[in-house]
Amino acid sequence: MNHTAIIGSGITALARAWQLKQRGLNCTLLESSGQIGGSIQSHRAGPYLAEEGPNSIQVNSPEVDAFLKSIPGLEDRILTAAPQAKKRFILKDGRPHAVPMGPFSALTTPLWSLSAKLRVLKEPFIPAIDPEVEESAADFVRRRLGDELYRYAINPLIGGIYAGDPEQLSLRYAFPKLYALEQNHGGMIRGAIAKMRAQHRSTASKFEKRIISFPDGLAELPSILAQQLQPRLHTNVSIDSIQQKGDQWQISWNGDTHEYSDVIVTSPAHVLPRLPFDPPIQAAFQPLQNIDYPPVSVLSLAFKRAQVAHPLDGFGVLVPECEGRQILGALFPSSLFADRAPADEMLLTVFVGGERQPQLATADTEALTASVLPDLSAMLGISGQPSFVHHKHWPRAIPQYKLGYGQQLATMDALEAQHPGLHLAGNYRHGISLSYCIEAAQNKFP
Repeated sequence: MNHTAIIGSGITALARAWQLKQRGLNCTLLESSGQIGGSIQSHRAGPYLAEEGPNSIQVNSPEVDAFLKSIPGLEDRILTAAPQAKKRFILKDGRPHAVPMGPFSALTTPLWSLSAKLRVLKEPFIPAIDPEVEESAADFVRRRLGDELYRYAINPLIGGIYAGDPEQLSLRYAFPKLYALEQNHGGMIRGAIAKMRAQHRSTASKFEKRIISFPDGLAELPSILAQQLQPRLHTNVSIDSIQQKGDQWQISWNGDTHEYSDVIVTSPAHVLPRLPFDPPIQAAFQPLQNIDYPPVSVLSLAFKRAQVAHPLDGFGVLVPECEGRQILGALFPSSLFADRAPADEMLLTVFVGGERQPQLATADTEALTASVLPDLSAMLGISGQPSFVHHKHWPRAIPQYKLGYGQQLATMDALEAQHPGLHLAGNYRHGISLSYCIEAAQNKFP
C-alpha cells in the first residue's frame, strides 16, 4: 500500500496531508521541532494578538475556498476582514495616499502625476517581449507603465510581498500571472479585459473572494489541521537517514526504520542539503542553497488611539524605496479584525529589512523599536511610546525568485526525475503566498 512521508509541518505539508487523508491514503508527517505551522505563528498576550509571519489568507481561488470549507470546525472560526481592508495606502512625499480603487480615483489621485497617468494609455500598444528574454519585474513595469508607476506603485508592492528587490526578481517566476497576461494577450490591460470577459462567460460555480483570519490568529489553521491529522503528525522528530531502496524510501527516525512509497520534503531550500539523504542527493541539493532568503524583522506595536493622528482606515501602508525610510511598510491589523488590541488602542505590524535594507533587520527589539518610531511618527502622526511590543526576527524570511530562477526549478525537476517518489515542495517552488502553497499542495503532486 502507498504510504507517503511528509517532512515538515508548514501549510504546504499540512494541506497535502489533509488531502491525502480525504482520499483515504496513508501519510506520516515528520516535524523536527515541537512547533507546527512553519512561518504561521500567532502570539496572544491578553487583549493583544501579534502575527509573527503571514497576517491573513487571501481566498482568491475555488481551490483555496474548497480547502478551507473541507476542514471540520474551521468555517465557524473564520473572520472576514472589515470592508476597509480593500483600502491600501502608499507613501509619497512623506504622506500616505490611498491607492486608487477605480477609474475616477485613478484620474484624480495625487499618487501619480498627469504625465504618468497619460503614459498608461500607451500600455495596450506596447508589444510583448520575446519569451526567450528573461526580464526583471522592474524592467517590465518601466517598459509597460513608465518609471513613475514603477517607483510609486510596483516598487512598494514588491517590497510588501517579497521584501524583495524588483531589479533582481524575475517577472516570469516571481509574478507568473502577470507574465502570462503579456505573453497570452499582448499586455496587462488587454489581459485584464480578456480575463473579465472569460469570468463573465464562465459557468463555473462562484465563490466569494475575501481576506480572512481567525479569532486567535492564523495559527488556528495549522492547529486545527494538526488535530484532524492525528495520529499521523509527529513532532520533535530526529531523522537519522533517508535512503532510496528500489521503488521505496527508507527513513530512520526516532530509532526506528519505516518504508514509504513517496517522500515530500517541505523544508526551506537552504535546509535541504542538511537533511540526511545519501551523499549523491545531498550534493544535488547544494545549488538550491543559492536561493536567497533575506532577513526580515516583524514588529507589532500598539498605541492608544489618542496617540495616532491617522485613522488607520485600511489594510496598511507600503513605502516606496525612493522615500528613503527605515521600514518596508506597516499593516493595520486592529482595523481589519476584531480583538487584535483593546478597544481604545490601535495595533500595527511593521516590517523592516528584506533585500532593500537587510542590515536594518535585527533581533534587538529595543534597537528595532527605536529605529521605526521616527518613521511612524512622520508617516502616521504617532506620538509617544507603544503600550505593547512584540518582535519576531526571521534571519531567513522569504525566498527570492531572482533572474535565472529557472535554473533552480530545473534542478528540482531533475532531482525528482532521477529519484522517483521524491517531491520537493514549499514556497520556494510554486509561489510564496499561503494561497499558492495551498493550491500547490492540492494540484502539484501525483
